[in-house]
Amino acid sequence: MAASYWDSHCSRNLVSKEQLENSHAEDRLLGLTREHIQQLNVFFCTSIAELAKQLKLRQRVAATAMVYFRRTYLCNNFCRMDPRLVYVASLYLACKAEESLVQAKHLVGHAKSYRKWPYDVKDLLDMEMVLLEDLDFNLIVFSPYRDLVTYLADSGVETPCAQRAWGALNDSYRSDVNLLYPPHVVALGCLCLAAGSCNVDLAPWLGKLNVDLGQV
Repeated sequence: MAASYWDSHCSRNLVSKEQLENSHAEDRLLGLTREHIQQLNVFFCTSIAELAKQLKLRQRVAATAMVYFRRTYLCNNFCRMDPRLVYVASLYLACKAEESLVQAKHLVGHAKSYRKWPYDVKDLLDMEMVLLEDLDFNLIVFSPYRDLVTYLADSGVETPCAQRAWGALNDSYRSDVNLLYPPHVVALGCLCLAAGSCNVDLAPWLGKLNVDLGQV
């Protein structure tokens, strides 16, 4: 793994808002609105989190799977690639990438009991190969979790604010921010959001950081 995010190829995976707007072109021609597409993304990312919880997987595995799911649909459409299969395959691939191995048969069994999943092990393994190609075999995901740990320790915020920051970070994977911004900006944005809701003034501390607060 690269020593840092900026030294790796992962920084080139960020997309622009224009690229996001141009995705799902075929779905939109068939009548899906941008709001419908966003709702489907949220639904399937939530499904990833819930299935991962059933399997007692780490939150980081679910987060990586959500990134795979969202990146896959930057170049694909729901009408061409069934998201019911993709979300489970994304979790399966993330388990391997994050070294939390789960047998395909075990995952399929949980998926079938969770939402009456209509596919089998062969379908899962075939989709895994498709995802690998669509992701250009780039499976390393730098998450904001490490950055948030650093910011929480350095800012000295109290436990209630820290807990809200963690909640905001977990929820961020259901949005576009992890496709648009580098991990440290996402982590800092979640901390600022939590601080605002807890009436904590971070201005003096933020002034010491070398970061683009406009992005935050």
